[in-house]
Amino acid sequence: MTFPFDTLQFKKKLTGVGIPIAHAEGVTEAVRDSFEHLATKTDLYLLESKLLHSQVVMKNDLIKWMVGLSFIQVGLCLSVVLSFHSN
Repeated sequence: MTFPFDTLQFKKKLTGVGIPIAHAEGVTEAVRDSFEHLATKTDLYLLESKLLHSQVVMKNDLIKWMVGLSFIQVGLCLSVVLSFHSN
């Protein structure tokens, strides 16, 4: 992402308040480098769509497991009832 950042103006402001030039240059470079890792709106929308998709997938998997376990429970209950009924 390109973010407009005037490094010269920033360095002048830092040196203007008494920060040594070497420290001002270091801080300016650190701030400029940190702007390279900012997320854009597009990045956030892409992340949101991936999260929503994974949420849908997990929901579907959960429903499949719950239905499967329900059938197993019904089968176990029937087998217990039928085993007592035959005695």
